[in-house]
Amino acid sequence: MTTSLSAPSAQLVTAANTAEALVQHLVAQRVDWIFLNPGTDTAPIQEAVVALRRQGLPAPRVQVCPDERVAMAAAQGYWMRTGRPQVVIVHVDVGTQALGAALHNAQRTNSGVVIIAGRSPRTFDGSLPGGRSIAVHWQQDQPDQVGIVRNYVKWAEELTVPEALAHLLPRAFQVAKSGPAGPVYLTIAREVLMAPQDGVRFPDLHRHRAPVTPPACRDAISTAAQWLAQAERPVLITSRTGRDHAAVTALDQLASLVGIPVCDSREVLNLPSDHPCYIEDDAHAAELLRRADLVLIVDSEVPWVPLNRQPPEDARVVQIDLDPVKPTMVNWSFAVDLPIQSDSSKALWQLLDSVRSGSTPDDRERWSARYAGLTEAKTARTKSRAQRLAILAEQTPIAAEIVMSELNDLLPPDCVVIEEATTNDMLVREHLRRTEPGTIHAIGAAGLGWAMGAALGVKLAEPEREVVAICGDGTFMFSAPLAALWTARDVRAPFMTVVLNNQGYRASKFPVHLLFPDGASVEQNDFTGTVFKESVDFAAVATACGGFGVAVTEPWQLREALKNARQAVSQGSCAVVDVRLERI
Repeated sequence: MTTSLSAPSAQLVTAANTAEALVQHLVAQRVDWIFLNPGTDTAPIQEAVVALRRQGLPAPRVQVCPDERVAMAAAQGYWMRTGRPQVVIVHVDVGTQALGAALHNAQRTNSGVVIIAGRSPRTFDGSLPGGRSIAVHWQQDQPDQVGIVRNYVKWAEELTVPEALAHLLPRAFQVAKSGPAGPVYLTIAREVLMAPQDGVRFPDLHRHRAPVTPPACRDAISTAAQWLAQAERPVLITSRTGRDHAAVTALDQLASLVGIPVCDSREVLNLPSDHPCYIEDDAHAAELLRRADLVLIVDSEVPWVPLNRQPPEDARVVQIDLDPVKPTMVNWSFAVDLPIQSDSSKALWQLLDSVRSGSTPDDRERWSARYAGLTEAKTARTKSRAQRLAILAEQTPIAAEIVMSELNDLLPPDCVVIEEATTNDMLVREHLRRTEPGTIHAIGAAGLGWAMGAALGVKLAEPEREVVAICGDGTFMFSAPLAALWTARDVRAPFMTVVLNNQGYRASKFPVHLLFPDGASVEQNDFTGTVFKESVDFAAVATACGGFGVAVTEPWQLREALKNARQAVSQGSCAVVDVRLERI
């Protein structure tokens, strides 16, 4: 039975114990899915779901995930498409630790997820139901379980008495959704979950909403508009503005009006790939930044890396961000002349209106000329790229650019692409064409092994959408692929994974070059710890999980392989296309 999207109508609802009350609170919070990695402490919740369904009451769907990272990434993927936190349930301290890098990803991408973890039972003499019953209950008992996640969550608490549930659950969801959103963590011991209840009371959830995000200060926007109007070499830097699709339209209109190049690391689609102001080439973006007299940073966690690029000292820097000072990044110390704390989906419209109303005919003529120059340069780059692709199409090993070109020809405009290409991310940004808001999500964090679980979550949120994950061979293995593919099969949420397989950790090879350019590794061409001597048969991993798998080594094989993979997905099976690139 799927979840009802409305809260129970009565203030007092029957619940045999705290676990049943918890599940009904989750229904009230519009939780569709519980992504579960079970343990000895989760049994009361599992029983509660079944007991409520037997009574004809709604409950979230429970999906077992054999790996906690898959559960967390799936919840994050669901959040990306719906803006509604889902629930991940894990086992005490060990399950919490197994969230690992996936929790980092949720934190750094401001993803609202509610994590519920068990606690070792408090009693051991049989005085309360659910007390300690096996030796592992002592081994799992840590003095500060919350300390495992303290740096990574917005809020954490333990439910110690059943009566606090009606206060803590709404609080958890409110904090998770409030911008900047993020994961929260709640622990509950078995005795509390099994404590008898006469019923469950629901607070008025309309009085526990996430706060409305702020527009920008009008004076600050006026100053930013003046600076932008005066600038001769402005640059806009963004990463995640397009999370709100309305912001894409505002950014499009602002960039087109002023003729400002947009250097976009494309965590989501912020501008269509074919927009004249979209600067897809990273080297070109770096050069524009080095010459800029005004930099407008919008929703970018790391706008530039000073070691390889930065604006001139005398360039004005304006920042628009809901979290402009990044307090959880200890050394975030970029110099900003005008930081504006605001929801960019509101501030960009304000900035556009202010620029328009204050513009002169001379301004508009200058901006129009700049836009024409960007259009001409975009046409030239597109032509040059086509010429290069014609050459690469005949070469073996397969070039990653050719993979993107084939995907451009095959994928529908509304397909959702989940990108975790790591060292090929700039290449994907340059060559993979995406034009509709919400049709690409990149990892946006450092915890590799995200793409497949996220693709699962996206597919569950929007079953009618085609979903494609693009990852490297290293990130494929980090993704717990057996767990991800099995879970997708079990829940009937098929997607295609394209593996850009360079047979090693190129991201770990780069630092050796950077730090020891004249070292022994470079001299001997021996990059210990980064090269896979024998590649894994990723296609066999797919077939082991009931899916379609194919390895591709020649360019002429690629299109047919991708077509067959898409056909398998349309028929309900996951597919993995293992594309063998040049070895690192």
